[in-house]
Amino acid sequence: MPSFMTKYIRNFAIIKIKSGMSKRKVAYTKRATTYDDQLMLLKQRGVLISDEGKAKEYLSDIGYYRLGFYLHPFEITYPKLNSSRRHQLKPGTKIEDAVALYYFDLDLRNLLNRYLSRIEVAIRTTVIYELSNKYINDPTWFVNPSVVAPKFISDFQTMAYDSIKKRSPIKRHHQKYAGHYAPAWKTMEYMTLGNIEVLYDSLLSDADKKIISNHFGEPATATFKTYMMAVREVRNACAHGNVLYELTLTSGIRSGVACPSFPANTHQTFHGALRVIDYLLRKVSVNRAKDMWDEIYKATRLLYSQSPALQSLIEKLTGIILPERQSE
Repeated sequence: MPSFMTKYIRNFAIIKIKSGMSKRKVAYTKRATTYDDQLMLLKQRGVLISDEGKAKEYLSDIGYYRLGFYLHPFEITYPKLNSSRRHQLKPGTKIEDAVALYYFDLDLRNLLNRYLSRIEVAIRTTVIYELSNKYINDPTWFVNPSVVAPKFISDFQTMAYDSIKKRSPIKRHHQKYAGHYAPAWKTMEYMTLGNIEVLYDSLLSDADKKIISNHFGEPATATFKTYMMAVREVRNACAHGNVLYELTLTSGIRSGVACPSFPANTHQTFHGALRVIDYLLRKVSVNRAKDMWDEIYKATRLLYSQSPALQSLIEKLTGIILPERQSE
């Protein structure tokens, strides 16, 4: 009879072998294709193409791979898009449907980028003003170990300042003044929103965090941190051309003043992030929030005029409901 330890070792070895087998990689065999090849493949998958010349223009403008992201909602298995799917599309799907969704997403990214910039500047300005005046005798309070966690301080040089010190205003500061860092109101102007988010999270005093979150009407500092995360991730998606309408955040937004509750499973989606963006922008400027929604509604109406079948999907994924639909 084998001992317990012998059985354990044997079973462990079997598990390791199976685990290794499941992770075994295969050679990538696909090759680049021509526009003609791509059109043929789209047709095989059920895409209706009435004008091949125009379809080639779409492919040369958008790219076959990127356009594929906007065909996802038209796949028979959507939203299940695992490795076993066959890419077959719902009957009646036209290439113009995917193109319309692509340009809607592009319009959404471009218009949101402007308003997200307003929110980012407002958050940065608030942090600089409030904490620089609280720690008025220490212009570089952001690297003060009694104010900020040691890890932020030790990482700050490589994380941010090596890049910041290349900026002309910071160069001029160091040419004139002693000290390793320029003051907060200069340095933090060149910190990214991600840097500001990490700084906020690294503040040792919850009271310091509350100064910032209370400015935007959110008393819970941990909740406000998730607001910053949502803004940063949407901003990054806009800046880097990522798909926006079905964006999934890396972690969920906490319920708070901006979102007392979420429709089912939307706290980690673009739907939830848009609610946070709307809330924070209203804290900056009610008029700018109105402008943002006017532009969103304009882009959404254009999409529905070109592909009416997408309305229910867009409402579900983004929470964008046209005013005339809200009154129904």
